[in-house]
Amino acid sequence: MHLRALLSLIAFLLIAFTGGLMAQGHTQTIRGTILDTDTRQPMIGASVVVIGSDPIIGTTTDFDGKFAINNVPTGRVDLQVRMIGFEEQRMANLLLTSAKELVLEVRMQESVALLQEFEVKAPERKGELRNDMVTLSARKISVEETSRIAGGINDPARMVGTFPGVAGDPSGNNTVVVRGNSPKGVQWRLEGVEIPNPNHFADDGSTGGPINVLNSDMIDDSEFYTGAFGAEYGNVYSAVFDMRLRDGNDRKREYTLKAGVLGTDLTAEGPIPGTNGGSYLANYRYSTLALLDGAGIVDYGGVPRYTDAAFKVKLPSVKYGTLALYGLGGRSAIVDEDRGVTEDTLFSRADVGSRMGVLGLSHTKTLGERSFLYTNVSISGNGSGTDYTESLAPGESDQVLRHEDDLSKWTMRLSSTLNTRINAHHKLRSGIIVSSEQFRMYANSWDPDRQRMVVNLDRKGSASTMQAFSSWKWRWNEKWSLTSGVHVLYFDLNKAASVEPRLAVRYQMRPDRAFTFGTGLHSKTEALMTYMAQDVDGAGNIVRPNGGLGLTRAAHIVAGYEQQLAEDVQLKAEVYYQHLYDLPVENDPTSAFTVNNMMEWFTNKPLVNEGIGYNCGVELSVEKFFTRGYHYMVTASYGESKYKALDGKLHNSRFSLGPVGNVLAGREWKLGPEGKDRTLMAGFRYSVQGGQYYTPIDLQASIAANTEKEGSPVWSEKVSAIHKLDIVASYRVGRPKVSHEFKLDVQNVLNATTPVFYYFDNRSDTIETVPQLALLPVMQYTLRF
Repeated sequence: MHLRALLSLIAFLLIAFTGGLMAQGHTQTIRGTILDTDTRQPMIGASVVVIGSDPIIGTTTDFDGKFAINNVPTGRVDLQVRMIGFEEQRMANLLLTSAKELVLEVRMQESVALLQEFEVKAPERKGELRNDMVTLSARKISVEETSRIAGGINDPARMVGTFPGVAGDPSGNNTVVVRGNSPKGVQWRLEGVEIPNPNHFADDGSTGGPINVLNSDMIDDSEFYTGAFGAEYGNVYSAVFDMRLRDGNDRKREYTLKAGVLGTDLTAEGPIPGTNGGSYLANYRYSTLALLDGAGIVDYGGVPRYTDAAFKVKLPSVKYGTLALYGLGGRSAIVDEDRGVTEDTLFSRADVGSRMGVLGLSHTKTLGERSFLYTNVSISGNGSGTDYTESLAPGESDQVLRHEDDLSKWTMRLSSTLNTRINAHHKLRSGIIVSSEQFRMYANSWDPDRQRMVVNLDRKGSASTMQAFSSWKWRWNEKWSLTSGVHVLYFDLNKAASVEPRLAVRYQMRPDRAFTFGTGLHSKTEALMTYMAQDVDGAGNIVRPNGGLGLTRAAHIVAGYEQQLAEDVQLKAEVYYQHLYDLPVENDPTSAFTVNNMMEWFTNKPLVNEGIGYNCGVELSVEKFFTRGYHYMVTASYGESKYKALDGKLHNSRFSLGPVGNVLAGREWKLGPEGKDRTLMAGFRYSVQGGQYYTPIDLQASIAANTEKEGSPVWSEKVSAIHKLDIVASYRVGRPKVSHEFKLDVQNVLNATTPVFYYFDNRSDTIETVPQLALLPVMQYTLRF
């Protein structure tokens, strides 16, 4: 019933908005707000001009820092923003469609140069970060760019796999390995605060999954950091996704409907009546395959079922500042039955589900003319559950329980950050973050050595984390800038503390080239499951061997070089060294086990913080930004990762991938006569990455034990390099107040089947492989009105 109603709505909209309409040169409005980046004060009288327009199309901002440019021809647009005493801002290749107004928030930096002309022109740095306290090892995640990168399927976590030093998961998840670190060390943030893993079908302790809960229609341009983090980022040592939700349109209602392989969703936005500048933005998505299965159109086992929603309500006030209420949540479940090749025998059954959610309230308040305070209060929760059964013997219908778990965690978090500009040369940023976690965890698994079910987790309780930071940026002159600071972390569960100094320097040698350097100490707590894991000692008593486990720590050093090879071509190079210490390793002098070789979940092995290791490498990228209808990027990196456990030997890290490279490009073509808003886009991405290390499987010992047994030497074998070719194509057509887009994103076009890892199959007594994700076409239709 629901499916027929949805199909009827789609048909009605197509007829209503496409029937018989002819374009006569479409135009649209560009508007927004210009703010001082350091104080959040509105910029009055700033000029905003469409570059290349003849006659010139432009305007100036009003007393609220707002501007509006009407009747701008649709397509790609470049904007220039100027203000006396501030560095010029340029925004290149903004996509303006007939269906939606382009609403921007532009932040301008006070210049340290003497005012010799009407405006101060800064060195043009494409993809410049919004967070100006970050100097290096950072990349901007552009939502528009994500939509045209082959293999990105509108997922920012997949898009960062094109960055140097970052490798995706060839088995199909959006998990990333950054500079040889375990994906467990990646942190997700939303609206400036840490959040649980925002992915469907995610195991506890992991940071990725097959489908992102964050919908691309909700996301603003965000940032991704890979090392030597600024002082405000704590409880992380690998990488940071710093995501932002965009604001809704505060003047008119707009809608976006999408239908595709990965889901059917609707986004709505518009003004809130009775407010000045208030807006709402909301999205809801449901699994397309689940819709079709419910309607009887598809019928097969293992249909993934998931749903997610997100919203943001913005309420600005001149007197009380700006409030923003936001939320994000998702649920997913799948039942997977293994019936073998003939599908007439049930060997095993897995019922898996996961959930996550965030609800937050942020407040931004200017304090005088030089400061603003940003405060965020949030509550988040996540959890997962699994029931796994299998047959006692082939052909038997009765199933016995082999694993069950039910994990839940809720976190209350308060953060407050004060930003103060002392003058054009000096800026301070200080803040506190307080987190209180409540958890309930249970896991029960079959132990093949003991030949019985063993409870690995059975605990509920609470834990708190307190963090504080302060950073200072000194812009000595137009060439030199220095950012220094300190981050303090305290974890009350085990009374662990860390004081972490940070330092970064930038030398703008010439307007087209710069040198950067950064260093700092970083630390991270382990997943709560690791501290709560239990076992039974020889006397039959329950023990929790890792309750006192400390923080995992790292010291980062990064040096970089940037050069503008042309107006739209940029070269970046970085070398890095990360010294890892206090690594959790098994408390056994004969063992090489370390938690840093795990991607998810936990262990109940007794652990101590006595491991050491290192990651080192070099990264290079050449990127042509989207201009004149095309773009390209070439990235190459080489990294090495090793560690030492209590066995005293230096081992390869599982994630010591070696070479990682990408070549990608894309182009747009305007179709039809002038005035027809029709665009064809096509692109490709070819990627290669070294395989992960693994410990060989002892086949004879595994057959004897009827379960997988490791051989030796540990982490001595390496999976073959993974090659993958992705392509993307889309056709976009604009009508008055409506646009349509048809898109096809195909992953692994050549259907390569390189093994990703190996496992022991106790049914066939053989070693089997799990290949990289097979050819996967992802189709999507988008209607904007």
